[in-house]
Amino acid sequence: MRLLDDVEVFPYGAMVKGALVVADLHLGYEDALRERGVELPYEQYPTVRRWILEYIDEHDPDLVILNGDVKHEFGGALSQEWREVLDLLRTLRERGIGIEVVRGNHDNYLIPILLREGIRIRDPHLIKDGVMYFHGHKELLAIPEEVELIVMGHEHPAISLRDDLGGGHKFKVFLEGEYQGVRVLVLPAISPLAPGTDLLKVDRRGLLSPFLRMVDLDGFTIHVVDEEVGVVRLGTLEVVRRAAKISRP
Repeated sequence: MRLLDDVEVFPYGAMVKGALVVADLHLGYEDALRERGVELPYEQYPTVRRWILEYIDEHDPDLVILNGDVKHEFGGALSQEWREVLDLLRTLRERGIGIEVVRGNHDNYLIPILLREGIRIRDPHLIKDGVMYFHGHKELLAIPEEVELIVMGHEHPAISLRDDLGGGHKFKVFLEGEYQGVRVLVLPAISPLAPGTDLLKVDRRGLLSPFLRMVDLDGFTIHVVDEEVGVVRLGTLEVVRRAAKISRP
């Protein structure tokens, strides 16, 4: 789905002015869970890697921007994180694609991994061609004049809807809106292990992102993500909430 002349979205990323942007990979999540006694098969990274390579094959970007939370564990760099992050970076390099990494709140101890490949981390944001790539876990009190669009992650936006038979389905979504005259695009998490914040069930205080707590989120447009159908525009959050007969939290 094309949102603007130079912005196209698809499950679970976006092309913005020739750059492929994904957020919230959370590589190493399985080992982080194993340390807490939860056993999961190592299926997340092969899926994320395959999706990114499919995006590259289809859209031919000259740059890949990893917009925060590349890794998962807060307190260190797990061996799984080293393996998977390095493999992804080297795979992109082999394709001859430029790489930019924006720091997310889970990206403690990511810098040594990036330095192995000679990549710097952008903190708190990257501004390129009038676009601010910003993870979203920090406040954004001032927006530089040259910024026309903010692309962020962190929130893992999603909505839960019920079908005619009463069954519930949770969908990841893109959010599109405006803040202080600047367009804002919130990406869903590419991680299949990050189900997301159900926007129909949280109030402003329940949002993860301090930046999104500042905006009129009810006026943001929801674009639902489905791997088979693609990306479908539903309407504003306020309209979707009314249609789902859910009162504001």
